Amino acid sequence: MAHQAFLNPGFRAANAGRHFARPGDGLIDNISSVGGDIAALASLQSQLAAADARQSLTKAIPAVAGLVVAVLLAVAGTVAIIGGLALWIAEKFHLETSVALMLTGLGALVLVALLGVISVRLLLSSATTFRRSIEELQRNIAWIKTTLAHSGR
Repeated sequence: MAHQAFLNPGFRAANAGRHFARPGDGLIDNISSVGGDIAALASLQSQLAAADARQSLTKAIPAVAGLVVAVLLAVAGTVAIIGGLALWIAEKFHLETSVALMLTGLGALVLVALLGVISVRLLLSSATTFRRSIEELQRNIAWIKTTLAHSGR
């Protein structure tokens, strides 16, 4: 035990000069040290996830704003623009008003679909920052497994 490195340097300072009578104290100390390390890793992992969430939300703001604008334009502007365009088409091409309304409505829906697809792609790409948290969590879990597997040696 004299050449053993401690993960928790405060333990050595706090327990300097003490002699433990029970033979199981080394194992208990190791378990508590690993437990402290796991708790520290969990804390750091949650901080990283929170930072990634903030960054992801910041990146998502333009996409959400784009979707809101798309919906507002689709609801408010569609009626007036399609109505006026349909009446103009009906006059210009000597069509019935109902046919002109359906054609312009279809054109408006195509534009809304395009804007929606672009906004959804932007929104999905804003979640890529969580890869960093996932990769770090996988590394931490692998470290914990390795530490527990080799702790009895």
